[in-house]
Parts: sequence; C-alpha cells; structure tokens
Amino acid sequence: MQGKKVYLRSTRNLYFKQEKPNLKVFYSYTTPVALEIDGQLKVSENQWSVTTARHLTWIDGGNKKARLKRDEFNQLLKQHKPEPNFLKTVSMVSAMFGLMSQGQDQKKTNDQKKRFFNKVNGLSFPDDWETLSEEEKSKRLEKVEKVGLDKI
Repeated sequence: MQGKKVYLRSTRNLYFKQEKPNLKVFYSYTTPVALEIDGQLKVSENQWSVTTARHLTWIDGGNKKARLKRDEFNQLLKQHKPEPNFLKTVSMVSAMFGLMSQGQDQKKTNDQKKRFFNKVNGLSFPDDWETLSEEEKSKRLEKVEKVGLDKI
C-alpha cells in the first residue's frame, strides 16, 4: 500500500499516502497538510482555503491548538519527506542511456545526454560546447553523471 492514495472521505481532494513504513503524509488537493510519523499526528495550521480547513478538521478532529506553525510544519516535512533529487534521477537515466548506446555514434549519444541534462534547473552548458570534441563532451557529461550520482 506504500505510495497509493487512500481517500479519507468521499471527496477525491483529501487523501494520504504511506510514503515510508513510519511516515504517512496527508494531502489536501496536492499539498501536504499533515504527517503521521511513527504514529504521532502532526498537522499544519491552516494557511490555505476554507476547504483545506475542513480537511484539517477531518484529519485531527478540530484540535487547532495542537497544530504546528507553518515554518515548523514545513521543516518537519522537509526532514521526513525530502524533495526528490532531479540531478540524481537525470544522471541515472543518462548513465543507463550511455550503457545502452555503447558502440553507437558518439555524437548522437552526447546530444541525447545533453538533452537530458538541459532539463535540470541551474545546470548550463558552456557557450563553446559545440566547438568541443565529442571525446571532451563525453568526459564532461560523465563527470556531471558522477556528481549527480555522488561518485566523486
């Protein structure tokens, strides 16, 4: 049941997902609003809409005094449910693509890998990229993969 949406009411806008064995995350629409960590319920104060306020009440029975301040809840959420590492994911895809395309045209392989990495925010290629040799492009792309995969 891990990762599957479980709806609390007849509405499709309130549900939880068992993210890890000891972590259940409650969502109002697509926004995390409460956590159950090792059986302990942690609910955010309402910072959204009237409908989400109703969802929070359904989760905690209306216990507003026990709700966490926005910053405290967000810190707890970040601690227990870290954001996905997009560079790592793209690096894995690129590395797998490299394995599958061994023996193929190096230029095509490099061009495809570059397309993968172009999707990563904050990552850019040098202005002189097109003047580099395919061998140099391959070396640089492999280094980015290693950084993304924490192998450096």
